[in-house]
Amino acid sequence: MLREIADSALEQVSHGACAPDLLSGVMARTRRHIGATSQAARQAIAQVFTPPAVARFMAARVGMIKSDFHFVDAGAGVGVLAAALCERIAQLGTSRRVRVQLFETDPCVTALLRETMDECQRVLEACGHQLSYSIHAEDFVSRRRALSLFGASAPLDLVDAVIMNPPYFKLAKDSPQARAFVDIVHGQPNIYSLFMAAAVEWLRPGGDLVAITPRSFCNGLYFREFRRWLLERMSLRQVHLFESRRAAFRDAEVLQESIITVATRAVTQSPTVLVSASWGADLTDIEAQAHAAGRVVDRSAGDYVIRLPTSSSDLGVMRVVESWPASFAARRFRISTGPVVSFRATKFLLASTDHPEAVPLLSMHNIRPFATVWPLTKGRKPVAFRACEEAASLLLPAQNYVIVRRFSAKEEVRRLTASVFLPSQDERLKPLAIENHLNYVTHRDRELSESEAHGLAALFNSALLDRYFRILSGNTQVNATEIRSMPFPELSTISRIGSRLAALGVQSHAVADAIVFDELGIDGAVLRESSETAA
Repeated sequence: MLREIADSALEQVSHGACAPDLLSGVMARTRRHIGATSQAARQAIAQVFTPPAVARFMAARVGMIKSDFHFVDAGAGVGVLAAALCERIAQLGTSRRVRVQLFETDPCVTALLRETMDECQRVLEACGHQLSYSIHAEDFVSRRRALSLFGASAPLDLVDAVIMNPPYFKLAKDSPQARAFVDIVHGQPNIYSLFMAAAVEWLRPGGDLVAITPRSFCNGLYFREFRRWLLERMSLRQVHLFESRRAAFRDAEVLQESIITVATRAVTQSPTVLVSASWGADLTDIEAQAHAAGRVVDRSAGDYVIRLPTSSSDLGVMRVVESWPASFAARRFRISTGPVVSFRATKFLLASTDHPEAVPLLSMHNIRPFATVWPLTKGRKPVAFRACEEAASLLLPAQNYVIVRRFSAKEEVRRLTASVFLPSQDERLKPLAIENHLNYVTHRDRELSESEAHGLAALFNSALLDRYFRILSGNTQVNATEIRSMPFPELSTISRIGSRLAALGVQSHAVADAIVFDELGIDGAVLRESSETAA
């Protein structure tokens, strides 16, 4: 059962007369706004509106509503999150004095936001509560950081909660927002992480952050300093994962895998973290499990990776994979991104293999599970690459490789897709071109053996490693950094897996899974749920 956040048994009793539906009005205003603006205009400012069921779920995650309650809605839009929290407050049995600060920079929705808050004010007053609000048409990140840095001239007014659905887009490193949080920015920052950081600085000790954002901050090099900064200041209480973004956000083109993060301002992490997941749009099919905090937040390598096991079988997957004592990199494997960026190398791209300087060019469509298919015509995509002196820096020696796709769709059968590239003897004098939507695997000290290549491909394509990767990452991009840190079995085990797979001559997920499970001593029945989830 999900633990519903409660103030106290007495304070949360509804008197029955006040059970308003504030979100119907909000959604009517949202439809008015959508009808009056273009999708392109909304996408330009990364404007995505929170569905009512999600808004109510988030409002329920806020902790105790004190008698004098002050909260912030950052990136408020038409006000659905603030209204959802006001709905909850309206049903409380004793009077509350509520203050709300709302930040919204889109002038097209400011008037609608004011309509929403006026309605919230009327409803709360009718239910015996008081509500005051202020709308700030300014940048939330820059304002909050300025108040933190110059607190002597602008006294801080810390709040009890921040609830938000921030915009998602990349910023330049020299943007005002990125400069405001230079201590946590690595690479090209995304605005949503800076919204989260600014929200933390609004919160009093014990205050709550409830945010719906992309999952991408949970792992990876670019967000490492942000994760460290965040988890040194906040106690993670719950993470909710949307297993199907299409169901939860069917009225908007949300491409990222989204999560709801619930955390409390505290320097000590609570001993457990609730990880929940839902599949449908109404959030009535939620599954949840409490995990030891160390199982969710992995601080072992200093990366503070947030992992999201959503079932008991996920825990089984983690136990198996993390029993391997060495990482991919420690096994002396190297993974690199293909050097060919097509739009920068157009003069070397060939439409056929007939050119005298033609060598293989591998792109996404050439990579099938277990097998590299080349040459392969697909529309107007180039088939081959010119092996000339000017292009020498973009070419690789022809040798045994494992090729891993860098991109997939969340709803694809497998997140990881890997093939082997084994050049025949007469091709060994020819170089090879690999496009940058692919990663390629080599050994640091020597060429991969054919059995190692087949074994690595079997592991990458297995339900076991695919599910482990999904627990670690919500990205549809397979980053080399993540692969390097993943545990891998002994080389001898990898070679035995590859030898058995090659000897059978049958390359399929089912056959590879059977061999992988057998060589690793895994009971396939124990992991069946994870296999079916991945499939």
